[in-house]
Order: sequence, then C-alpha cells, then structure tokens
Amino acid sequence: MVESLGLTYKCHYPHYANKTARGCKLSPLHSRLEAQGAYFRDVSGWEGADWYAGPGKVPSPGPLSWGRHDWFDQWASEHAACRTGTALIDMSFMSKFMVSGADAGRLLDRLSTAKVDGDVGRISYTQWLNRKGTLEADLTVTKLAPEAESN
Repeated sequence: MVESLGLTYKCHYPHYANKTARGCKLSPLHSRLEAQGAYFRDVSGWEGADWYAGPGKVPSPGPLSWGRHDWFDQWASEHAACRTGTALIDMSFMSKFMVSGADAGRLLDRLSTAKVDGDVGRISYTQWLNRKGTLEADLTVTKLAPEAESN
C-alpha cells in the first residue's frame, strides 16, 4: 500500500516492477522458469515470467526508460519462437472456479454470450456482460465430467 500510494503522482515508466509484497504467489513452474533466467513481474499478485536472460543467468532489467531496454532483442526472440514453434505459458494468475450442481450448465449458459453447456471436455471461449451489455469478464469455460466435480 505504501508503495502504491508513493507512486500515485510519480512518472509511470513502462516495465516498472513493484518491489513490495513480492514472492507471495508462486506457480508450480516458478523454480523451472527461474532456472531459465526468468525476470518476474507482478501479475495479479503472482510472480509471472516477463522475459528470460537465459539458463543460469541473473536477469537485470536495467534502468527505467521510455526507450528500448537492453533485453528487448531477447524478448523479441522469445515472441518469435512462440509464433513459429511451441510455447508453455504459465497462466497460474488466472482465476479458476468450479461451478457444479444439477443446473450448473444452464446457469453458465445464461451468464455467457456463447453456449458453454456442451459435450464433456469441450472448452468454450465466451464473455460475461453486465445489464448494460458491456463486458465484465473474458473467459473460457471447460465442461467437466460429473465425477470430476468431487475431485
């Protein structure tokens, strides 16, 4: 809170990383990403890998700047590799809810802009809107088998 308040009227540089309340939420992949030289940033309270210095290297973001950072070329290479190959992206920061019960599918269909109560295993991309019809949530819904509800 003190850090947030102190930054209210300061210059908001791109890539500024909060320094307080860090390391509270680590994903199961954190140590593997760290071993690859990940530079972490806060993503909804989670430590999310932003870019990589490389295996065994300690990432250093350098000074805050409006220009291109020293790590830009590495970051650009990572993005190119994701577009042309295969990537594992840690999305632990995203919320997950299990909605269960006899009317769960019907309720989720009512809340969603897409039909989500389909076949077991189906993943549907949808949105939830408010009464005014404006976007409240952008999400995916996965239809699980009934026995998965108890796990």
